[in-house]
Amino acid sequence: MRRLLVPALAGLMLSGPMLAAAPAAFAQDAAEGVQDAPLSPDQQAAMEKAFGDAVQAARASLPVFWGRLSENPGASPDDYGLKVAFRNPQGGTEELWLMDIKRDGARVTGRLNYDPETLPSLHRNAIVPIREADVIDWTFKEGRKRYGHFTTRVLAKIHPAESAKTLAALSDNPLPADARK
Repeated sequence: MRRLLVPALAGLMLSGPMLAAAPAAFAQDAAEGVQDAPLSPDQQAAMEKAFGDAVQAARASLPVFWGRLSENPGASPDDYGLKVAFRNPQGGTEELWLMDIKRDGARVTGRLNYDPETLPSLHRNAIVPIREADVIDWTFKEGRKRYGHFTTRVLAKIHPAESAKTLAALSDNPLPADARK
């Protein structure tokens, strides 16, 4: 399902090379077609900080994802995913969830979960290379819950009612108990 950018968030600008892509993340993780009041400057600043912190936490804990993936080579292709920021022709970025992650040494690939909005050369189900430096989030499923989804947890705070179903599928903590310090 394609998600549309919430107009109230269209002006959100983040600092840093990968954080500038946050509006696309809002587009993917916000409820489709939801209209909200614009965020105040203080709310925008808080959201930018929370999103940046979430990206940093996801990147710092990426070894947890790689470890679980390597422990479960026969897992369902949809049990493991990476959220990757891709540069688009307009000079911005679009974040996309990729599933069916494969890692062979330094080479990583994934299958696009949906059609990108600003990347005309890519399409749903395409297998694309992933640069680890472009990963901004990760997820894996254990039992009935999903771990990771650091950015999703932040973005869901904007639309809590619309995000209830998504949040119900997530673990209470982005990291499994054995990976917490």
